[in-house]
Amino acid sequence: MSLPEIVLLDTCSEADVQRLSERIVAGAVTVFPTDTVYGIGCNAACAASVARVFSAKHRDSHKPLPVFVSDIVPVLPWVDPAVRGMTRRLAIAFWPGALTIVVNVAGSGIHTQPPPYPEASSIGFRVPRHAGLLRLLSHGLVMAQTSLNESGKMVMERLDAPGAASLLERADLVLDSRQHPEGRPSTVVGLAPGSWTMLREGSISFADVTAALVEEAL
Repeated sequence: MSLPEIVLLDTCSEADVQRLSERIVAGAVTVFPTDTVYGIGCNAACAASVARVFSAKHRDSHKPLPVFVSDIVPVLPWVDPAVRGMTRRLAIAFWPGALTIVVNVAGSGIHTQPPPYPEASSIGFRVPRHAGLLRLLSHGLVMAQTSLNESGKMVMERLDAPGAASLLERADLVLDSRQHPEGRPSTVVGLAPGSWTMLREGSISFADVTAALVEEAL
């Protein structure tokens, strides 16, 4: 097994970032820092790479991966029209940031589960508040991703954490940064026509989300 390429995002030129994004588009499984925890992910349009992420983590195939994007623009055309207004309002209020927005989608071409599952019909989207990762995503990447840990075990906040080495060996790229994760997971909300649900409360509170959506309705 070949060792992964290790890159410090902070020192990357635009040409370096373009090369890395092309590798990920081509199927590279990648470890990277986020604003919350370290993650492992891949091009969400590549079902084979999504399967490798599940295999690396020993993740239950019934549990879809969240997806990172660079901003709201590529997301809205896929989103159920009945919740586009709510999605836009939350994105304006909290992106980039630690809010994952789960919405029904159509025609995205995104895979969040391994074969034989088809493309996703519901996706949790987030724009991370991490400068290096956003540079990478800004090259058009849509990344299916999850926290860097064996399923059921503690999330890793450092690349030298116990147990990290075996996960890193299963990746093609290992990206790092001086901007370290804060260690607290994102808040997750699910949107439906006329309603929403707090699926997990993280650094963004129930009250924060409520205030943003009430402001939209006024």
